[in-house]
Amino acid sequence: ADAGGETLLLETERERAPALAKKLKMYTLRSKATVEDRSAAMEVAVAFGDDASKALGLDGAIAFVDPRLEALGVRVIAPAGQAAALLTGRGFAEAPLAAYDSLRLALGVPDGSRDLVVEKALLLENGFDELNGVDWKKGCYMGQELTARTKYRALIRKRLFPVKIEGTLPEPGAPVLLDGEEVGELRSGSGDRALALLKVEAARGGGALTAGDARVTAEIPPWMRLPEATSP
Repeated sequence: ADAGGETLLLETERERAPALAKKLKMYTLRSKATVEDRSAAMEVAVAFGDDASKALGLDGAIAFVDPRLEALGVRVIAPAGQAAALLTGRGFAEAPLAAYDSLRLALGVPDGSRDLVVEKALLLENGFDELNGVDWKKGCYMGQELTARTKYRALIRKRLFPVKIEGTLPEPGAPVLLDGEEVGELRSGSGDRALALLKVEAARGGGALTAGDARVTAEIPPWMRLPEATSP
């Protein structure tokens, strides 16, 4: 979007970029702003690990510490086809997506439509508050009333948790059970890690969770704030 000579870059999944651009155009109304899908001209990379900060200040690219969690590393927006060369020039080695995915899953951070049901997922169930995705001082945005009411009335009953998998990783969408009762479902996963949308009490209750033939152990990452446990 370009307004008053300023440009705002929004990162999204490449296959969803056209739909997002179309959606944003609906809300420009009479404002002097234009919206373009630049997915063919730009790409996103991530520098992560102990020396991730070396990616900051790249010439020819935009690099910034991931605003969700510093542990996720530095995100880089560069002209298409140039990110890898820019980062290797700073001493970074290319890594498979699975390496970054393992980090993200262990931290419990969702990744687009793999973890969030498009236009249905609730921000507060998926960590957007703690991960700096909601500004409680800014008014007038779509879903503001629902989001605020959910927070201030403590209506959050489910959360997206990082989970450890013992056994074969089930497919995304597989139901998670506690004593035969469905208490959530798996989302994205890799190896022995995954994310799962679970009832909060089931996740921290210590009971044996299962999905398919696998044992599922929910974890509560340090950044996550949960409501107080209800009395038995």
